[in-house]
Amino acid sequence: MDNRRVFALFALSGMCALIYQVVWTRWLGLILGNFTAASATVVAVYMGGMALGNALAGRFTAPLSRASALRLYSLLEASVAGWAFLSPFIFASSSPLYPALSSIPSTSPLAVLVCALLLLPPTIIMGATLPAIVQALSASSPRRLGTLYAVNTLGGAIGPLLAAFILVPGVGLRFTALIAAALNAVVAILAFRIARTAASVGRDSPTAPLDLPAPVGDAAPASNRIPFALAAASGAVALGFEIALTRLMVLTVTGGSVYGFAIILSAFLLGLALGSYLVRVWPPAGSREAYRAYAAAMAVAWLFSLTTPFWDSLPILFIHVWAGTSSFTLTTMFNFTVITALLLAFATASGFALPALAGSLRNPGSPAVGRLFAFNTAGAVLGTLATGFVLLQWIGLDRTLLALGAGAILCSAVGLALAERRWRTPALLAAPLLAALAFLLPRPDSGLLNAGLYNRPHILMDSPENRSIDTRTLVRRQGAVIYEKDGLTARVAVRSFGGQGLTFSINGKPDGSTNYGDLLTHFLPAHLAALINARPESAFLAGLGTGNTAAGLALQPTIKSVRVVEIEPAVIAVAKYFFASNNSVLSDRRVGIILDDARHYLGADPGTYDIIVSEPSNLFVSGMVNLYTREYYELVKKRLKPGGVFCQWIQNYRMSEADLRGAIGTVLAVFPNSTFWFHEMGDSFIIGTDSPVSLDLAEWRRRLAYPPVKENLARLGISPPEAVLGYLAWGPRDLERFSEGARICTDDFPYLEFTTPRIPYVRSNEMELRSIMQSFQPLQPLPLLHERAPDRQMLGDYALGSGNIARAFAEYQRALELFPRSRRIALKFAYIQWDLLGLKAGAETTLQSLLRSNPGDGEAASFLKRVEKGQRSVN
Repeated sequence: MDNRRVFALFALSGMCALIYQVVWTRWLGLILGNFTAASATVVAVYMGGMALGNALAGRFTAPLSRASALRLYSLLEASVAGWAFLSPFIFASSSPLYPALSSIPSTSPLAVLVCALLLLPPTIIMGATLPAIVQALSASSPRRLGTLYAVNTLGGAIGPLLAAFILVPGVGLRFTALIAAALNAVVAILAFRIARTAASVGRDSPTAPLDLPAPVGDAAPASNRIPFALAAASGAVALGFEIALTRLMVLTVTGGSVYGFAIILSAFLLGLALGSYLVRVWPPAGSREAYRAYAAAMAVAWLFSLTTPFWDSLPILFIHVWAGTSSFTLTTMFNFTVITALLLAFATASGFALPALAGSLRNPGSPAVGRLFAFNTAGAVLGTLATGFVLLQWIGLDRTLLALGAGAILCSAVGLALAERRWRTPALLAAPLLAALAFLLPRPDSGLLNAGLYNRPHILMDSPENRSIDTRTLVRRQGAVIYEKDGLTARVAVRSFGGQGLTFSINGKPDGSTNYGDLLTHFLPAHLAALINARPESAFLAGLGTGNTAAGLALQPTIKSVRVVEIEPAVIAVAKYFFASNNSVLSDRRVGIILDDARHYLGADPGTYDIIVSEPSNLFVSGMVNLYTREYYELVKKRLKPGGVFCQWIQNYRMSEADLRGAIGTVLAVFPNSTFWFHEMGDSFIIGTDSPVSLDLAEWRRRLAYPPVKENLARLGISPPEAVLGYLAWGPRDLERFSEGARICTDDFPYLEFTTPRIPYVRSNEMELRSIMQSFQPLQPLPLLHERAPDRQMLGDYALGSGNIARAFAEYQRALELFPRSRRIALKFAYIQWDLLGLKAGAETTLQSLLRSNPGDGEAASFLKRVEKGQRSVN
């Protein structure tokens, strides 16, 4: 039997398994909600199934011959392929099962049962492949087991990169699953052919473990359960570290994009693969050496945890590299290299520990190896849950790393005590002391960890003055951290600028503040949605943030209830710090906060609303795209009452023109009667309704005169309050023309999550996109219930005040059509045409027409001469 070919097949199998994990976790996240409890359930069931497969298969593979074991492996891989081929028809949001499955509350025990029913069959089969391949290759010795585990893990390291960078953005989730299934089918066919060849040449005989090391000396007497307990402990420590280090890498190096998570996972798996391969180079000879190797590996993990105080320096070291290039490819390669280098020692040690333990097994063989890996995977499940749900939230990120290091040194001490009798007492006494002393280390600088320097390095370093200032000083100028919490999904922090303002960040990325631009972004959706709806009484808000949007909704005179769904519990405390701007909205009895994924809640709750406002984080943040897809908007439409209004926030930065067209086109596919609003600070809103909008300006003036609303708008610099109309840029037909031919973002093709992170955060990109938006014309006049020239003129003036020149042009053009002899309208229209837009011929025509009706108009004649000479004077 050609073992190299079997190793290659097992590597390909590992790659497919990680691709499935990426795709299936996304699908089940849509079904059960991306609320962390649901996501953790997916991961726990996935890994638990693998552990069950490891344990169960090990019991019946021992009597099998090599060829029979390989045939079993082929059958298992074929079964995984079959399940994977069916998975789009079971998991995907287009599945007929989706409506029923997505209506299950994410915290219900039924959610765990559904997750188990969907994931346990394929994951148990995946777990069973290891004992089968171990039996087929007689790979129960540490040396062969290390090689086998290494190639499988190496394939696993390729899986997330292939899925994130090529397959999902290229062909979508459905075809990604089908491609991986096809590869699994190839593995099954080739494995079967190798098994048939092995049987035909007479090697179909029962196997026995080969190249087992001869025992060298005796380890301390130990129960046969000890290796399995140590395997479980190392799994808990390793996966606990992975969870905590992923949070740390997202904070300091990669940010929270889908690419960031992919390269972190891949780098970690590469280290595990290297560690496993090193067991082939240095296989432990007997149980004593096995325990000694395990002790050394876990000691490395402890030493790694002692570097915690220095992690705050990472952004300072790398910011000049990030700011020095706008190339996504180069930045990604740099980040991957950095993360691999940083995690290499720990991940290699973790990969070394498990196969090394195989040397301590009394009865090596596929059953014992299956149990060993089962215990390791079960420990990994516990480590994942304990770290995510307990440690990070109770003691914070830095203390979590030290606590995991403490667990590692205790494991190391146990291993050393088992290997060396004379060191038993000193090791067991010293380990708790070493674990405790680590907590006396200084804590990393919270200000640096929460600065998010990876997010806007170009903007921070573009200024010549900033380039000459120490980075730590620049970070201190961003304000002091007054609140910090490691939550279920992210690190949440609030900075204070010496009492002059506040900034709220998630994983270092700003998500709200008290500056003018953010206040506009937070309050405008509430006011605009309430104005378009005739008499709103109930509102739904996706995302709490600073609480300002909820406060804006609560200001409306007819609102009786505001339901806010927030995914991260730590954000609720943030709103308490912004009480001055959000009017202490959390104490308003009409406002209710629900912890869940907003999309999942809308799917599970049958309630309907007059207003739904969706204000999630940016598209380049992993997972946010689920609140920007056509399927999400279709769900929103079902939850709107007749005459209801939907408002979607969209970023106007870190997007290409194609991305913007796609984001708009996706909303328009469900809400064709939409209007587009944007302000000069870089944010926009699409407001959709079930029927065409016709603006009743008299009614708007009356409602905008309501004192709390009028006062709030005045605080935003919008006075008179009807000047809010200046932010209305495009009507339905304008949007239709702008987004014509755009690619629709769907659950299966969530391409915006993959394209937006590729756009650098540079001012030139933001200015270019803003220029495209402002120069898009000709625009249609806005639909007015009662059309009058003065109202058109008013709309044009408000548009000019907001920097919306194209809209001003359309309104003044229509005003002049309604009142062609108006001198004031004609002069202002000519000013817009020539001085603002450079439309010489149009301005000449307007002024000549004015002079024909008013021959003695000296101002018009002077203006015309200036236009003819090509002299522009923008005031």
